[in-house]
Amino acid sequence: MNGYVFDIRHFSVHDGPGIRTAVFLKGCPLRCIWCHNPESHDMLPVRINVEKGIGDKRIKLPETIGKLVSPGDVLEEVLKSRVFFEESGGGVTFTGGEPLMQPSFMIECIRLMKENDIHTTLDTSGYASPEDFGTVVKETDLVLFDLKHPDAERHLEFTGGSLETVLRNLHCDTLSEKPIIVRIPLVPGFNMSNTVYKQMAVILAKLKNLRRIDLLPYHNFSLHKYLRLGLDFKMEGIPAPDNKEVAAAADFFRNFGFIVSVGG
Repeated sequence: MNGYVFDIRHFSVHDGPGIRTAVFLKGCPLRCIWCHNPESHDMLPVRINVEKGIGDKRIKLPETIGKLVSPGDVLEEVLKSRVFFEESGGGVTFTGGEPLMQPSFMIECIRLMKENDIHTTLDTSGYASPEDFGTVVKETDLVLFDLKHPDAERHLEFTGGSLETVLRNLHCDTLSEKPIIVRIPLVPGFNMSNTVYKQMAVILAKLKNLRRIDLLPYHNFSLHKYLRLGLDFKMEGIPAPDNKEVAAAADFFRNFGFIVSVGG
């Protein structure tokens, strides 16, 4: 079973424990307005024209985002960083996009990693069928789970997906058997208020296997991606949270007894 990947990055330190290799899978059922990886939205590879400079001239060259690879191809690339995994307690993190859009490919990749004693992490929005979610989570070592908003209407408006689906998977029996890190994007105008934080804290207090909360402040570094893809950047003019706002959010959750990290 082959799958579509749009990037593999070595030496990642924000996607799980230790030094990791992050494998970015294409395809995502959500359309979060702040998405930092819009190139992941479509499952199939995307052809774009990229403007490059050659001397004094500017020319447009075709570029393909994404390619079809086998689990063996992924393993071969991941093994290039194996020595760093062993030294740091790292491994491979499957992210995207939404990796659960390609469940069969994910299972084969994870099993191949386990055969080679490589720690695996699944980075997911939790937006998937119970069957796909449970089957893949059962195979992995650690789950990074996004919680974006506790209100169903706001969640649907800003992500295009049902909060019910996310919460159902967050509290499923299979996930309760795995260590979990919950990741909360801090997005101005969307979820940055004490009212929202308190509602999230109530939800997260029910998780007995929660290791910590990662707060991920919004940034606009992905603007160039939207321009390259010809997509509307809906967060234009929205500033990133400042250090004081991020610190206040972290303190709020710490006061509820959670271990909190900023930036993963």
